[in-house]
Amino acid sequence: MGLFDKILGKNEENPEVPDLEELMQSDGDVVSPPADFYVKRVDLRNEGDGDLVLNELGEKNIIILNVKPLAKQPNRLKTIIGKLKNHTGKTNGDIALLAADTIILTPKNVKIVKSKPKAKKSGTVIS
Repeated sequence: MGLFDKILGKNEENPEVPDLEELMQSDGDVVSPPADFYVKRVDLRNEGDGDLVLNELGEKNIIILNVKPLAKQPNRLKTIIGKLKNHTGKTNGDIALLAADTIILTPKNVKIVKSKPKAKKSGTVIS
């Protein structure tokens, strides 16, 4: 860390925290031997990507869906997510929010354990 970094408040990364990207590096997408089912990441850009998700669910794959590319088009996003939610409901699959812009979808007979949000403590005290 240089003098200017100290003055400007730039900190070195904590050396005790491992670089997760480096730890997760792999030799590509080659699966050997082939698996029965896969977990796949899909970026949702248009309705065609929504259809791709439906096809993948039909192949019994689990989908991690990045919805950030459609975040600026809320009506389209809402329509596509509604279609996916309807499909998972009809096929006994499941859908859940992983992060603000990431959704997980599961195929037939695969359920997601969802935790209920913790109750907020109120400021009033009842005696």
